[in-house]
Amino acid sequence: MELWRNKHSRLVIVATIASIPLTPLLLKGLSLLYGDWKSLSDISQAYGFLSVIFSGAALIGVATSIAFQARQTSISNEEERRAALRELILTSINNPEFLVCWQPSRSALSESLARQLYFTHLIVIQWYSDYLLKRANDESMRVQLALHFKGERAREHWVDRAADWREYAEASGDARQIRFTDLMDEAFENAVVDGPPIAASAYFAPAPDNA
Repeated sequence: MELWRNKHSRLVIVATIASIPLTPLLLKGLSLLYGDWKSLSDISQAYGFLSVIFSGAALIGVATSIAFQARQTSISNEEERRAALRELILTSINNPEFLVCWQPSRSALSESLARQLYFTHLIVIQWYSDYLLKRANDESMRVQLALHFKGERAREHWVDRAADWREYAEASGDARQIRFTDLMDEAFENAVVDGPPIAASAYFAPAPDNA
């Protein structure tokens, strides 16, 4: 793809492909000019070898295109699945009576706290999706998660969900899912060592007194 984006490379590729059907005419002209049929035969054999090379290159190009389309389809399907999950979670947050339709928490939660933890879960799912689709690497995730686990709700969410994430990732056998869970555990443990989280009640300054 990078090769095709280059203007000069495109000209070379197009000129090379266009020259293939003109080769027989060139060979005929050479035979009239020199009358050396043995040399012409040698040239024809060389042309046949080049045809094999170009045919192989074309086949590789088709295979690469198919593989690229398959990956794009997989990414599109994954994004649609994540979008559907996000919609379900948002519906539950906006309609708390649906929260009981999900798996129960490992600890007793108030309705308000449960909604906050589900929203935190939604944020983590977005990062998880980006990581699976390779839009984020280990280092960028470490930076993001180090900031994430400074918050009280972020830590409470992982305390409640870490075991479930680990169980699901290992059951899937997907190395990247397992690696994401490892990164979450690593960032959480580092945050705990660094000290207590910022309390949710301390996120915002008091409202100004208008009196």
